Amino acid sequence: MPTIEQNLKWWGKPAGWADGGERWSAPWGGTDVEWWATLYPRVRQFLPAATILEIAPGFGRWAQFLKGFCDKFIAVDLSPACIDNLKEQFAADSHVHCYVNDGKSLAMLDDRSIDFAFTFDSLPHVEADVIAAYLQELRKKLKPNGFAFIHHSNLEAYRKSLWLPKAIVPPEIAANSNGTATPRGFWMRRSLKTTLTNWGVVVNNYNNRAESVSARIFIELCDVAGLECRSQELINWNFGPWLTDCLSVVTPRGKNSPKPPRLRRNPHFMDEAEHARRTAEFYSGIPRA
Repeated sequence: MPTIEQNLKWWGKPAGWADGGERWSAPWGGTDVEWWATLYPRVRQFLPAATILEIAPGFGRWAQFLKGFCDKFIAVDLSPACIDNLKEQFAADSHVHCYVNDGKSLAMLDDRSIDFAFTFDSLPHVEADVIAAYLQELRKKLKPNGFAFIHHSNLEAYRKSLWLPKAIVPPEIAANSNGTATPRGFWMRRSLKTTLTNWGVVVNNYNNRAESVSARIFIELCDVAGLECRSQELINWNFGPWLTDCLSVVTPRGKNSPKPPRLRRNPHFMDEAEHARRTAEFYSGIPRA
């Protein structure tokens, strides 16, 4: 499963960001639609905030919006290429500060300095040890009344069923398919797997989700870190109805006993994306006088 070194290798090269990451917003019809239709409604109660932290911002898909909701915006990423791009992109914004980290620590930040922390479409690729490290750091860096919105994997919840998609397309075959020396039978196997995944027969193990992280494990890690998980939305991603991802909201634990988080099971997350795309396309076609 993905290690810090593998994530740096995959996401640390400028060539991999030729479109700034825009291709990952294609189901919404663009990054701006994804932000305003999907993300902003989920985080609007935390905005504006004096100091906002984004973990693993990539080439700034969400930073371009978040920086407008705060007096100080901080971006922390494992990739020097990403941070260099952000520094250049936001050079005119004196309130934007960008740092390279080791993929799990926030040592460059002052304790109790963050009002709102945000990460989306990045940490689903990291395993439980990295999630645990970031939660420990957030407990120190968040203000007592601060919040964090964290997108992470829920694939561990399907651990007993992962043998089937792996049997159809073994990991070693998938890893060796590079478009030029594709293993024999790869595309037939992948087509079968995709069809069965969309039908809800085979668990979706596409998208490189971490197998050691689930909503349940995330709550346990929050408890160890001294954080309280306030809500969790289980969502599907790209293929089929499988709730392989989770959006969790956390805050430093207060004096009162932690309550179970609010839970929403949302197998229609990608339907939301399709609806937002169609709506945006319809209205973008109206000619201006």
